[in-house]
Amino acid sequence: MVGKRVVDLSPAGFADLRARYRAVLLDVGTGDGKHVLHLARNRPDWLIVGLDANADRMRKASSRAAANPARGGLPNAIFVWAPVERLPAELRDVRELHVLMPWGSLLRGAVGGDEAILTRLAQACAPGAAFLVTLNLHAWRPPVPEVGDLPEPTPDWATGELARRYAAAGLRLDEATYLHQSEIEALATSWTKRLGSSRAALDVLALRGTARPS
Repeated sequence: MVGKRVVDLSPAGFADLRARYRAVLLDVGTGDGKHVLHLARNRPDWLIVGLDANADRMRKASSRAAANPARGGLPNAIFVWAPVERLPAELRDVRELHVLMPWGSLLRGAVGGDEAILTRLAQACAPGAAFLVTLNLHAWRPPVPEVGDLPEPTPDWATGELARRYAAAGLRLDEATYLHQSEIEALATSWTKRLGSSRAALDVLALRGTARPS
């Protein structure tokens, strides 16, 4: 995505782009892309890739990234229009994976409800790549839970049952902790203000670990 345009990037073109940077970070379910822009500013030697199934949400951020660097453009940030179920084959050997505040099918996959999604995420990673998944726990709360009969994750449940589901997909879940407000703000996503306005404790559960795809 480049603003309102969908631009084809060939495998050779992507290989040439990634060769300019020392590593790739993939943000799946990037939404409006604020997190990608934040990372691209702070890691100029990394290629930051935002992926989302909703093209409209990425238009503004992708337009900003494609601007002339003298006007705030970020040549190390790109946005890919695709669902995680059809993750482009070129997105492999990723050194860091982020899935922040997922919703819908991506959320169900992130809590082990769809093993195929977890497997695809693991296969995109280089062995030993770090991953961060943050879960907005309001998805399990009234008025309308978004995750069916899957239980609301807790640190103990995550490091037990969910860790086994992750391991089966090729992801080692090392840590599950609730985030403090300052940690949520540091993610630089559009969820920051929404969650900050609730002032409720235990709103976001962070899952951290490493990929070890077979």
